Amino acid sequence: MELLIIVGIGAVLLYWRSAGRSKEIAVNAARRECSRCNVQLLDQTVILIKLSASRDEKDRWRVWRSYRFEYATFGEDRFLGRIILLGQRVVRIEMETFNPVIH
Repeated sequence: MELLIIVGIGAVLLYWRSAGRSKEIAVNAARRECSRCNVQLLDQTVILIKLSASRDEKDRWRVWRSYRFEYATFGEDRFLGRIILLGQRVVRIEMETFNPVIH
């Protein structure tokens, strides 16, 4: 019973660490893309909207995360963007006012 609790706590800690690292990757990708497109990333707007499992190109199971973020062009216009991560790798970045960039 105690071993099951320890394994459960370990799994939660590993997920928490992975989720934090993935969010950091998503925020950095959003910053880079906004900088490249000469728009402003609105702070604290990168949020996880979908979490699922999928296979990568080597047929291994990975966590598929979809994040949403907001950015502004000029003035008060706000637009939505989306970042998709497969594991710890950025697969796609979409911005409402630009063509999607596939990595």
